[in-house]
Amino acid sequence: MGANIAIAVEPLVRRQIFATEEQAARELVRDYILRQIATLQREVTRFERRYGMRFERFGEYLHERSMLLQTSELAPQQRQALGQAVMQEEDDWLDWKAAQEMLESWLGVRREVAA
Repeated sequence: MGANIAIAVEPLVRRQIFATEEQAARELVRDYILRQIATLQREVTRFERRYGMRFERFGEYLHERSMLLQTSELAPQQRQALGQAVMQEEDDWLDWKAAQEMLESWLGVRREVAA
């Protein structure tokens, strides 16, 4: 174990919160990973509730909305309103995609640490 890690967890071992430095490091890393996963799951769930669909379907929905903007005969005000809505949805899609990818990454880390 690295010297910096040993220094960081030594007070926890000294106070008998953990039996060993290794146990302290493992438990703290495990807890950190679980907190990251929980945060990202909440973010993904927030998007799913907002749009009433899963990420994959949202991509299809967004494509349909973009096509509607390009191909339909809309009044200028309708076109502007739809354009603004699509821009916001595209921003949400990027944030949702990032959260989804980071969640998958942290889930992979959790599997590696558990192994």
